[in-house]
Parts: sequence; structure tokens; C-alpha cells
Amino acid sequence: MSPRPYRMERRRESTGENRLRILHAARELLASEEGTRFSLEQVARRAKVARMTVYYQFGSLGGLLRALLDSLALAGGMDHLADAFRRPDPLDALDEFIGVFMGFWESDRPVLRGLGALAVLNPDFAEVLEERYAWRRKGIRALLVRVARETGRPKPRQMDDAADLLYLLTSFATYDMLATPARNREQIVGLIRKLARQALA
Repeated sequence: MSPRPYRMERRRESTGENRLRILHAARELLASEEGTRFSLEQVARRAKVARMTVYYQFGSLGGLLRALLDSLALAGGMDHLADAFRRPDPLDALDEFIGVFMGFWESDRPVLRGLGALAVLNPDFAEVLEERYAWRRKGIRALLVRVARETGRPKPRQMDDAADLLYLLTSFATYDMLATPARNREQIVGLIRKLARQALA
């Protein structure tokens, strides 16, 4: 057997290990007290790799953030979101949509809180988060169209207000505020679903 395929396989394994190490370091950094100093250099130092290794893996800070959000989404159950849109009843679909997002927000609150704080300070963070949050807004709009077709509400003139209210209700900021020691995730999901129905009334 030629040593070339073996070396290529080892290189691929090393690349994959570096990628996981960097993403883990990024999550740790965001959840730490040093999170406000988040940068490619800081992530590289924590991951114990060269700064150019981070560039090679992700291309830019934005690329690292997008990969991190993809990793968080997978770990937080966002792959179940498609199930919500397959529900035949649009109100059931909305309920499941809410449940999936509340589960995601709960899955790694310190990191998500750190991302939100940095978005206030860093335009690169803000751009990536707004890009991802736009997907949630688009999903809400699609569900509202189905709900309106089925129930007659919200009326066309109320659609924008309803979409904004549901966007607010399904945000991380709302979940994080409601997630107190006296209220568990299931209770928050129930409350958000109730408020969502009221917003549609």
C-alpha cells in the first residue's frame, strides 16, 4: 500500500480534529468571562492551534461564527424544525415551531447569551446573527400565511404586527428572561404558545 493515501487520511483526520477543537474553544470562550474579547486569535490560543489554522478552517470571523451556529443548531435540536412545517394543522405547526426554538434557546444559554452581547459590540457578530434570525422571521411569516388561510386570522392588515409579535415571543431574549428557577422549559413553552394564540386572535 502506498504511504500517500495513508498520509492523506491522517491529514483529513487531523483537519477534522482541529475543526472540532476550534469550535469547542469558541463555545468555551463565549461562555466565559473573557467572551467580550472574542477574536480569532483568542480562539486559536484557547484551542492550542495556530491562528492560520483557524483561518484555514473557517476563512474569517464570520465563517467561524456561522460554523459555530450550525454546530449549536445541530446540538440544540434545530433539525426537528422541518417536522413543524410538515404538520397539516397550521396551529399545531406553530406550536411545534415554538417548542423547537425554546429547546434550542435552552440548549446552550451561556453561549447564546455571549453571542447576543457581542452582537451589540461587533458588527460582524450582528451581521451573522441577523442573517440567522431572518430565517426565523421568514419561518414565522410562512406559518402565519397558513394560519390565516385556515382560520381567517390574522387579517392582511394585521399580518405585519402579528409577525413582529411572534418574532419577539420566540426570541432568545424572551426565553432567557422567562427562564427563572421557578419556571422550567415546558412551562415557558406553554406560556409562549398561549401568548402566540392571543397574538393571533
